[in-house]
Amino acid sequence: MLPYRFSFFGDGGYSKVGTEDGDISQLNPKLKLQTDRDVYRPGDSIYVTIEICNPLIGDKTSSTVPSLWVERLGFEIKGIEKLDTQWFAIQKPSTGMKHGRGEHVFLDSSTPSMVSNQIVNSGSSKNYVVRAMLPSVIPPSYKGTTIRYLYYIKSTMSVPWLLMENGHSSKESVKDLTKVEARVPFQVWVTEKGNGLVMEDGQSDDIVPSTTIQTDMYWKEIDGDSEWARVSDTNDGVEEGYESSRDEISSVSSYNPLKENLIKSFRSSLSFESTTARSSNRDGPYHDMDYSSLPSNVGLHRLSVAEVMHDSNTAEGFIRGRSYNIRMDEHVLLRFSPKNSESTYYFSDMIGGTLTFFHEEGARRCLEVSVTLETSETINRRFVHPSRRNSPTITKVQSDHHEVVADLVQTSFLFSIPMDGPMSFSTPHISVEWALRFEFFTTPKNLDWTRYEHPLLVEGRDKSEWVLPITVHAPPSGTSSTLTRTEKPFSLEPLWVHS
Repeated sequence: MLPYRFSFFGDGGYSKVGTEDGDISQLNPKLKLQTDRDVYRPGDSIYVTIEICNPLIGDKTSSTVPSLWVERLGFEIKGIEKLDTQWFAIQKPSTGMKHGRGEHVFLDSSTPSMVSNQIVNSGSSKNYVVRAMLPSVIPPSYKGTTIRYLYYIKSTMSVPWLLMENGHSSKESVKDLTKVEARVPFQVWVTEKGNGLVMEDGQSDDIVPSTTIQTDMYWKEIDGDSEWARVSDTNDGVEEGYESSRDEISSVSSYNPLKENLIKSFRSSLSFESTTARSSNRDGPYHDMDYSSLPSNVGLHRLSVAEVMHDSNTAEGFIRGRSYNIRMDEHVLLRFSPKNSESTYYFSDMIGGTLTFFHEEGARRCLEVSVTLETSETINRRFVHPSRRNSPTITKVQSDHHEVVADLVQTSFLFSIPMDGPMSFSTPHISVEWALRFEFFTTPKNLDWTRYEHPLLVEGRDKSEWVLPITVHAPPSGTSSTLTRTEKPFSLEPLWVHS
């Protein structure tokens, strides 16, 4: 039997259902599913252990022993795309279709009867293992606000009770049919090349199969002598709630995803310049913070950002990387130096950087800084609901940092990418992206400094904004979630202005 393991994403599916018949009413047949790993990649093989258990009766002296008659054992592996009808313009399903509105089953390997007519005696169990191969092109698992990509394995069995007396049973000894079900979800992480993001040539792979893919499944009983057998007749029974006609089903080998040009406006535009036209619905708790020092009518002021490359031989001692000079009114307001020179990160990576302020070089002075690590969920305008056309993007704050910097020369921040993502990816319906958002609150232009003893005593504030896009991937297969990087010397200790 495949070894059981602790699962960060949840353990194996487990179900037990009691009967309603006399002395065996307290007996619960057990059905358990166990996968061989937590996370899978497209093209991986899945091994699932199925355990059917008949509990031991308490009265061993009785001549009547209740046994389980496994009339049939069904099994299925499914991948489903679920769209929220409040966010997407979705047509009503055709007459006769049983799947829900906004649901698309892109992976469906199932059989209503993999095993049939098996007897499980009291106090014993039967164990089976099923293996199948995932398609090479599928979307990653994702539980968003407007869309979900989910995968699960489910097994059902129909089990009448047999009352065996002295090893024999009669027609009258067959009790009412009991149905037992077990279900376990599993996670899919895609590779960097399979995330569907728009490439340099403006094209993107469609990573959501347009037709339902069916993969071959094989099973055997775990007894040491059984051979793998192919699961047949997988199309004879379809689970209620999800139905696909045969002409919509294609094999994995024949599936060839089409490349198409995605509308450039599909991806949210993360500009280096501040803008008042940015629309987002922020559902993170950090957006409820009240900075009492900031007036409610603060407007956005235009920034310009220039990338600065550093060589390892320079006097600053930086490892070769990049920094960004952030200008306002033709003066450098501050410089941002990322902790890592790359703009690509992986789950569990640390992301941060150093902000260096140039208070004496311009007419403005930076008073406060707010930095947020955000994910955005942007709906393709071709599919967005008419009521959401003006706000097709939902933004969620993962981490944030706010600091008063009027007396600082330098400060730093450090965030952590969650160990379970989500990863950056794109499908025809949606684009999921990451970014660092910076908000700077400065003194007004052409300020008479002789009127103020300290910059924080200035009543007015000017606000500017800059967004730095980043890409987050799942860790490469066979590596730990945290990758070793060449990093710049980094400290979270602020540097103060000395008078």
